[in-house]
Amino acid sequence: MKQYPADRIRNVGLFAHGGAGKTSLAEALLFDAKATTRLGRVEEGNTVTDYDPDEIKRHISVSLALAPIEWRDTKVNILDAPGYADFIGDVKSALRVADAAIILVDASAGVEVGTEQAWRLAEERGIPRIIFVNKMDRENADFAQAVTSIRNAFGNSAAPVQFPIGAEKQFRGVVDLLTEQAYVYGDNGSGAFTTEPIPQNVKEDEETFRRQLVESIAEQDEELMMRSLEDEEISTEELASGLRQCVAVGQVVPILSAQQR
Repeated sequence: MKQYPADRIRNVGLFAHGGAGKTSLAEALLFDAKATTRLGRVEEGNTVTDYDPDEIKRHISVSLALAPIEWRDTKVNILDAPGYADFIGDVKSALRVADAAIILVDASAGVEVGTEQAWRLAEERGIPRIIFVNKMDRENADFAQAVTSIRNAFGNSAAPVQFPIGAEKQFRGVVDLLTEQAYVYGDNGSGAFTTEPIPQNVKEDEETFRRQLVESIAEQDEELMMRSLEDEEISTEELASGLRQCVAVGQVVPILSAQQR
């Protein structure tokens, strides 16, 4: 790995209630960034960040682990923090150096005790957050219910920037609410996707979630708020710019979703 100046290094922490899939997300990030050549699995005991014998045996993280990746001329240090309350010291240690936090939520469980704890600690540190609704391919996965749980717990500043197409065994991709495009995954589990028009059967969901996103961004900008109230069209570029600024200062928390790869 090449040397990077300080302004091209980011520390991003993964936080959640135990079992939400932090280590699996770290594996997916490493694999997609080509830092590894195979996708490790917690169940098989071959992940990069769960290497301690106790972690392999119990299938849980018991200590903080670091995994660097290179992405678009930036070095990103992924901090995989334990999810169980017994190891809260490592969570606090990760937050002390994290530039941003990704907080995972199990799509079938919604906000749990560990989720609230991670949110509170990240909020105390004043760092930008993203919420990642994980395990959309698992039994009882319900994105809309998870979003409702998130917004009830953390407020309407949390808003989807994408939502899934299907759930459980029918999960097959996501809709990007900014570009208004669908990204449909292949069946081989590689993460490869094709870009397609939004399916008609999720158009109603798109309208609901896009409205939530526009409202969350517009609440931080008086001009956008007035245009939103008057049903004036707001361009994708304006939304993306507004979202970027709001996320950087913690005014809006994007919600993403994916399967447990």
